[in-house]
Formats: sequence, structure tokens, C-alpha cells
Amino acid sequence: MPLLDLHLHSTMSDGTMTPREIMALARQRGVATLSITDHDTVAAYPEALDLGRQAGITVINGLEVTAHHQGLSLHLLGFGLDHQSPSLAAGLRDIQEARRARNLAIIARLNGLNIPLTLDELPNHRGQTGRPHIARALQVRGVVRSEQEAFARFLRKDGAAYVQRQLLPVSQAINMIVEAGGLPVLAHPGALKLGEPGLRQLVRELIDQGLAGLEVYHPMNSAPLTRCLALLCQTLGLVATGGSDFHGREGDKAPLGEAGGKLPVPTDLLAPLLARLNLNPPPVSRPEADKEQRHAHHPDR
Repeated sequence: MPLLDLHLHSTMSDGTMTPREIMALARQRGVATLSITDHDTVAAYPEALDLGRQAGITVINGLEVTAHHQGLSLHLLGFGLDHQSPSLAAGLRDIQEARRARNLAIIARLNGLNIPLTLDELPNHRGQTGRPHIARALQVRGVVRSEQEAFARFLRKDGAAYVQRQLLPVSQAINMIVEAGGLPVLAHPGALKLGEPGLRQLVRELIDQGLAGLEVYHPMNSAPLTRCLALLCQTLGLVATGGSDFHGREGDKAPLGEAGGKLPVPTDLLAPLLARLNLNPPPVSRPEADKEQRHAHHPDR
């Protein structure tokens, strides 16, 4: 049975695998449809779209952005957006500048702790840098033994070098996704630890801001919460999505194509999502069909 994964990260943000490596792993694991949802960047596209066509994998454009709402830090996924949208590029530039300012402030605090880290020591790539890259640099320097230790000592909210990042209001983040033709979805609701009544209230507030879906299947969503989220999608007309949140790191809670507990992301999520994006579903592959038939359709908005 082909697998689906609508939440994963590449080296363009805080993942450890390039888009090409992700596609190779996806083929190996039987993932037929995926979305690379890097933080605050769409730099993985259009390369990922080309690689998907070559590999016979359906690729749906995506990204993940962080926003604030009434004291909460929320993660939003955007699916099916135009990665070449000028309005999206402008919005992401503002977010990326805020990330850069935060990186410099964290490094300044580390310098104040007699750790002479510089911005040039962060891993160099075409996407985004953030706290995971600073953690890696601290490990390379020998300041810590692992990225987990770097977060525990310096980078988490109560860490010695923590700096709060300036975030967009949730309404602005949702509008940025919608203006680029995308579908805004609340990522990993289980991470918010609100309880079901609090989450229901939050979802209703976000619908008023333009929210269109919920990430129902995710390693951080418990089984009862997953059922609650699925029911909310049914009753409120929201799209249900799911993904592994794969980063290619030892701390990943699920491998590519799974939503935790060795359970695959349900493939029946795909058709409703594509319908909302006005995209046609890929053809159903048959064991006896020629491999070339798998290249028939790849949504690339």
C-alpha cells in the first residue's frame, strides 16, 4: 500500500536530508505522495517537484510558519501554495530577517558566556538557519556532547542563551498562505497541550481568521486527541492532514510515512485535500502496470 506524508523537513530548514535524499528514502519506504514543509522557506521547490517527477512521487508544495495568538506560539502548515508568489516571498523575507536577528542575539548571549561562536560557523545551506543549527555548531565546537544537551543548557525557553523570536500574528500568517493560493492548517495540535475543550475553542477562533484544516495525524497527537480532531474536521468542515514531522534526526518520533506508533498516515486524507486545492488525485497504481504509469500526475502549484 503506498504511503502518504504531509509534514517533513529538509536541509533547507532544520532537517538533515537534502530533497534528493528525501526522494530516495521516500521511494525506498513506498511513500507515493509527500509535502516538504520546511520552516519559513520554500527553497526546496522547484527542485523537489522535478525530483518527484523523476521518482514517480506526487509532491504537494508546502511550508511551515510560526505565529502567535493570545499568548500561544502556533505552527501553521500551508499546502498547495505557489512557491513563486511575490507576496509569499515578501512575507518570508520578513520572517527570515527575524530569524537572522534572533540567531545574532543568541550568539551574542553565548559570546557573553565565553563561548566564541560566530554566525559563520552555522551550517551553510540555501535555506533557513535557527536553533538546531546553533546546537549543531556547539556540538562541533565540543561545548556540548549532543544537540539535546545544547537545547537543555542554552537554547530552550529557560536556557542560558534563549532569545524569543518575533512572530507574526496568526491572522497575518494565515493571510500570507491564502494569498499564495495555499490551504492553512494548524500543525501538531497535541504540542499545544490545551486539552480538548481548550483546543476546540482555539480552533473556532482560528476558523474566524481563515484556518482551513487540522493536522489530525501526528506523532505528538494522542489517540483520544486524534479522534477529537477528526470529529472537529467533520463537524466544522475542515480538511484533515497528517505527517511524520520527519527531520532525519535521532530524535524523530516517527519515520517517513508514519504518524507515530508504527501507524501509517491514512492515505484517504489525500483526495479531500486535493479537492480543496482544485487538484486531481494521482492515478491508482496497479501491480501489473508499467512503472512509467506512475509518472502521470504531480500537483505542482
